[in-house]
Amino acid sequence: MTEKRHSGIVTQFVKRFVGRIGLMFFPLPIGLFRRQLAGVTNDVGELQFFSHPNFVCTMHLIWVGWLVTLGEFYNQYAAEHNYSQIPSGFLSWPWLFVLTVTIIVMGLQFARVAVGFLIAAIVIIGLALILSETLSDVAVFHTMHETLKRIPVTVAWGVPMVVSLILGLVFVSVASWRRMNDCWSLQARGNYLEHENFQEKDRTISKGAKTFVAVFPCILRRYLLFGFGDIEVRSSTGTTLVDRIEGVFYARHHADIIKNRFAVTDTHDAEAEEEEAEEAAAEEEVL
Repeated sequence: MTEKRHSGIVTQFVKRFVGRIGLMFFPLPIGLFRRQLAGVTNDVGELQFFSHPNFVCTMHLIWVGWLVTLGEFYNQYAAEHNYSQIPSGFLSWPWLFVLTVTIIVMGLQFARVAVGFLIAAIVIIGLALILSETLSDVAVFHTMHETLKRIPVTVAWGVPMVVSLILGLVFVSVASWRRMNDCWSLQARGNYLEHENFQEKDRTISKGAKTFVAVFPCILRRYLLFGFGDIEVRSSTGTTLVDRIEGVFYARHHADIIKNRFAVTDTHDAEAEEEEAEEAAAEEEVL
């Protein structure tokens, strides 16, 4: 029985991996790929979404790496046919910038105050570079300017390609695995938000006296990663934390849907109970 279950899990994983192979090149939860990463709400009202790890912070590094690779391929083609080429700095610097931001966002969480300090630091560094360029005639700034010019920042096209290839394959694997192992669903009728772990319900959040609130521990992740945040399940007063769903794309959107759906479902269930009570009373009168 256990071997059959393991075999079924492997088969499902392979199918989902193949179905999500496009994420290796465009790992963004928009357009056709939104369903694969952020979940879906279908016509009958069923909601399904997934919880993701911090590894999704690499999404921009992946697709930017492929663009840089295409740019280098174009330069090779242009060199053979005497066409104008893309300056190497236009390819290297954006990739290095995205790489730096990705590492920072994966390792740190920036609240509002921290984001302010980060922006201030970037502005100061930018002004320092502009100042060294403008005042390059001054001895101190001339030395700084010449030192910066001697720093080689050219990135060979194979580096971003290999990085995007490896991260892309891992990204597809993670997305496929989370679809099987960390899927949340809300049926069209009912007061239960259920967590699915390999087709088994191992965690259930019932309506009760609860509310659903989207929280964003990191402001950068919220705006760079399509509303990436957590959904907190709190008491009706909002003061007590009951549960937390971490790593959700479009967290506020999903939290609002769950909150509204539970309110609507309560009304439907109340009407159904009244109808059942009336039918039972009518049957008793007949008897």
